[in-house]
Amino acid sequence: MNFTRIITKWTGLLVLILFPYELAIGDGVVFFESKIRPALVKYCYECHSSASNELGGSLSLEFRDDILRGGESGPAIIKENPQDSLLIRAIRGNDDLAMPPKEKESLPEGVIKDFVEWVKMGAPDPRAGKVANPKPKEQLWSLEPVSERSLPEVKDLKWPSDRIDRFILHKLETKKLLPTKDASPQILIRRLHYDLIGLAPSVEEINTFVLAYKRDSNEAVSALVDELLSSQHFGERWGRYWLDVARYGESNGNDGLGRNATFPHAWRFRDYVINSFNRDVPYDRFIKEQIAGDLLSVDDVEERNRNLVATGFLAIGAKPAKAMNENFAMDVVDDQINVVTTALLGMSVSCARCHDHKHDPISSKDYYGLAGIFKSTETLWGKAANEALTAPSTPLHELLDRLPDNQGGNSTVPVFPSELKEVTEGLNPVVYSTLKEATNEIVLEKGISLSDENYAKCNKGRMRVKTTVPYDNYSVSFWFRNDTGNSSQPITAYLFSYAKDGDDKQAGENIGIGGKHDKSVTGKLFIWNGTELDQSIAGSNEIPEGSWNHVVMVRSNDRVRLYLNGGKDPEIDTKIKIAKNPDREIFVGSRNDNFAPLNGQLAELAIFDRALSVEEVKSLHFSSGQRVGTVQKAWVMGVRDKKKVENCKININGDSKKLGASVSRGFPSVMVSDPDSFSIGPDSSGRLQLAEWIVSGQHPLTARVLVNRVWQHLFGKGIVNTSDDFGFYGSRPSHPALLDDLAIRFMNEDWSIKNLIKIIVLSRTYQLDSHIEDEELLSVDPDNIFVGRHTRRRLDAETNRDRILQASGNLVLGSTNGSAVDKLDVLLNWPPGEAKYLHQASNHRSIYLCMLRDAQPPDLVAFNLPDGFSVTGLREKTVIPTQALFFLNSPLVVDQSKVIANDVLGTGNASDEKRVAKMYLKVLRRLPSANEAATALDYIERVRAKLKGNDEFVRSWASFCQVLLASNEFRYID
Repeated sequence: MNFTRIITKWTGLLVLILFPYELAIGDGVVFFESKIRPALVKYCYECHSSASNELGGSLSLEFRDDILRGGESGPAIIKENPQDSLLIRAIRGNDDLAMPPKEKESLPEGVIKDFVEWVKMGAPDPRAGKVANPKPKEQLWSLEPVSERSLPEVKDLKWPSDRIDRFILHKLETKKLLPTKDASPQILIRRLHYDLIGLAPSVEEINTFVLAYKRDSNEAVSALVDELLSSQHFGERWGRYWLDVARYGESNGNDGLGRNATFPHAWRFRDYVINSFNRDVPYDRFIKEQIAGDLLSVDDVEERNRNLVATGFLAIGAKPAKAMNENFAMDVVDDQINVVTTALLGMSVSCARCHDHKHDPISSKDYYGLAGIFKSTETLWGKAANEALTAPSTPLHELLDRLPDNQGGNSTVPVFPSELKEVTEGLNPVVYSTLKEATNEIVLEKGISLSDENYAKCNKGRMRVKTTVPYDNYSVSFWFRNDTGNSSQPITAYLFSYAKDGDDKQAGENIGIGGKHDKSVTGKLFIWNGTELDQSIAGSNEIPEGSWNHVVMVRSNDRVRLYLNGGKDPEIDTKIKIAKNPDREIFVGSRNDNFAPLNGQLAELAIFDRALSVEEVKSLHFSSGQRVGTVQKAWVMGVRDKKKVENCKININGDSKKLGASVSRGFPSVMVSDPDSFSIGPDSSGRLQLAEWIVSGQHPLTARVLVNRVWQHLFGKGIVNTSDDFGFYGSRPSHPALLDDLAIRFMNEDWSIKNLIKIIVLSRTYQLDSHIEDEELLSVDPDNIFVGRHTRRRLDAETNRDRILQASGNLVLGSTNGSAVDKLDVLLNWPPGEAKYLHQASNHRSIYLCMLRDAQPPDLVAFNLPDGFSVTGLREKTVIPTQALFFLNSPLVVDQSKVIANDVLGTGNASDEKRVAKMYLKVLRRLPSANEAATALDYIERVRAKLKGNDEFVRSWASFCQVLLASNEFRYID
C-alpha cells in the first residue's frame, strides 16, 4: 500500500464519517426551499397553481401530493429517477410535453440541473396539504400588525430563564416533549466564540471560562457575551451576514457579453458594514443610511462620508450589459427594488414588473410606484472599465476630509501665506507671478483670465512667458488644478512646455498629465522631450481631477528631477537627453503647439535660470503652508437624487418601450395602513420617505425579518425557514408568538442588534446541548423545528478558512484597508478566455478577501459562498467531493498543516505523545484521550513508512494534522 492509497483510504472514511450531518432530512428541505420552490414560483405557477386561470394539463405543482399524483399524463415525478420523470422530460423539452410552451422562454440549464438533482434526492418537499389561494391582504400572516403576545403557560416554571424559553417550552410541552440538557461550558464557550466573532477561543480562554462558569454560570456567560460583542471581530463576523443579503461583490460579474468589470470602490461598503455592526448602529438608522444616506442631515464630515458609502447598498448590484439592451436602466431599477424589498422586508415584488403578482398581494401599480422612486435616483457605479458595451460611465461620490464650506480642502482654492512670496523672491527668480493679476513678463492668450479669487482660470488657453533660461540648467515652480477627467481624452493636459512655438517636433521639456492613450500613466505626471529624442518618463502618483497640486521641475545638465507637493523623494528623478533647440519659448497651461491645453487653474508661477537645490525646492513648498504629499481623492459607489424627479409609467410586460399609465411614486398599498403618513413631495425622489416607511414601528415586516435572520444565524434555522420569503409561498413561522415578541423587544431596545443577540444567547434555549439523549425528541422532531436541542452546524466558508489560519498562528487580524482591485478599473475576462483572477496571497480574515463575481476566492468557493448576484439570507448546504478534497489537497490546508507540524516538532526533546497533545491543543483546543493519542501515533508511523525523502518525518505529522482539520470536531459548531 503506497502513500496515495493510505490517504485515499482515510479520505473515504472522512467523507463517510465526517460529513453525516450534511445528509440530514432538513438539508433536502433547504435545497427545495432555496432552489426548487423559487423556480416553481417563477416559471411554473402561472399555469400550474390555484392562481392559474386554467390549470394546464390538470397538473398542479403547488403541493407535494399534487406533484406525486400528477395530471392528465400521470405522476409528474418518479422519486430518485429523473430519467423517467415526466416533469424532467417536460422541462428538458422532450416529446410533446415540452414546458414552458414555445412562446415562453425555456428554463435556464442551471435550473433544469437543480430539478434533476432534486428528483435524485427523492424530491423532498415540505408543502403538505391543499390550501386554496387566499385573499392575501386578509389572510397573509406576515402582513398582520406585529402584536404584543402574552407569555404562554408552562408546567416547568423553573426551566425558563427568559421569555424566549417560555414560548419554546410551551410548544415542546404541547407535543409531550422535553428539552435536552444544558451544554457544557467547554461547548458553550466554543459556540459563543464562533457565533459572535467567528473565531475559536484559546485554551487559556476556555480554562478561565470553565472556572468562572463553575462559580456562577449566569455571570460567566453574561460577561463573556459582553466581551465578545465589544470585540472588533464581531463586526467582521456579523457584517459578512449582511454582505450576503446586500449581494456584495467587487466586480459586476458576467454581463451577458462575457465581460466582468471591476468595482474598485466597493470595498468601502464592506468596511462600512463591518464598522456599523461594531458601532451597533441602530437597525432603523442602518437602513436609512443605505437607502437614503445622501439625503440625511449630518453634523460632521465623517458622518457625511459614512452616509454616502452606505448608499453603495443600491449601487453594487450586478448589471446586465448595456449593449443592445433597451431595458438597461429599468434592469438597474429592478435590482434596487428587489434588494430593498427582499433584504429588508422578506418579500420580493419583482414578479410584478410584468404582471400583478400571482400569489402575493403586490400589483404592477405597486411595483411601478416603487420604480418611480428609483427611476428618480441616479446610480453611481463609476467607469465600468471604460467599456460602454458593459455600462455607461457614471460619476462617483467624493469623500472629503472636511465639509465643503470649510477653507483649505484639497479641491478648494488654496490660501497662501505672505511668507511664500518672500521665500520665492529670495531665491531670485527671473520671472515670478502669483497669477492674480497681469505682469509685463507674461502674455495671456485666449482662454486665460486672472482674479484674486481663482488665480489664473484656464479654459483651454495658455500663457507665454517672455524670458529664456539655459537649456541645461533651469527650474520652474507652479501650482495647478486640473478639472478634466483623467480618462476622458488621450492626454489629460499639458501644464508646461519649453519648446519653439508651433514646432511639430516639440523639442524641449514638456510636462503633462497622462490620459487614456496609455493606461499605465493615466492621471500621472510625465516629462517628454519631443518626437525626435522621444523619451517620456512618468511618475507614480495619480493626480486626482479637481485637486490642487504643486510642481517643481529642476533641469541640471542631463538629469531632471520633478517634485510633487513637497514630497520627500522626487516624483521623477532620471536622465533625460536635452533637445537642442535654439528658439525655445516658455508656455504654461498648454504645449508649444497648443495641444491638450489645461482646463483648470494655475497659481504661483516662478522660473529660475539655475537648478535649485533640494533644500530650496523644499522651502518653496514648506512656505506655501499646504500639506506635504499628494492627497488622493477617495471615491465611493452610491446614489443621489436626479435633478429631474419623475413618476414611472407601467412597462407593459416589463418592456420599457411599451408604456402604459403613469403611477405616482409610492409604496405597496397592502402594506400601507395610513397613506398620508409618508407622502412624497414633487421635488423628492421618495427614497428618504421609503426608508422612513420601512423603519416605522407600524411596519409589519421589517423587525420580523431582521429578528428571524438573527435567530437563523444563531440556531441554523429561522423561526421562518424561508428568511428571504415571508410571502404566501414562504414557510410559516414555527413560533409566531415568539417572533412577534422578539420583534417588539427589538424595536423597544432602540433597534439594537447587539442587544437582540444578547437576549437570545443568554436564553436557556440557546444554551442547550446538541447531543440528543431522548430518542423520542429525535423521532418526533428530526428537523428540530421545536428547538428542543441545539442544532449542530458546519462552519461556513469564511470561518473554516479563518479557523485553519488561526490554528497555525498565521491569521492576521485587522483590516486590509483596501482591496486587490481598489486601483484597477478593468475588465477581468476580456478578451474571452483570458480571465485574470486577481486574488492576492493574504492571511487576513476571509471577509477582507477580494469578492469578485464569477471569480471567487479559491479557498472559499467549495463551501457554498454566495455568488453576489442575488440576496442570500440563507446559504445553501451541499455535500460535494470538492469539499473533502479541499482538506486533502488545498494549498491552504497543506501549507498550514506543515506550519503546525514544524511548530509541534520543534518542541525540544519532547516525546511523540507530547507532540500529539500539542497538535490537539493547537487544532482542537483540547488534549487527546489515550486512545486518540495511540491512534494518531499509529497513523503517523504508517504514513511515514511509505514516504520517501528527507522531509518524511514532517510530512507524516502534517498528514495527521490534515486529518484533524478535516474532523467533525474542527468543522462543526456543537
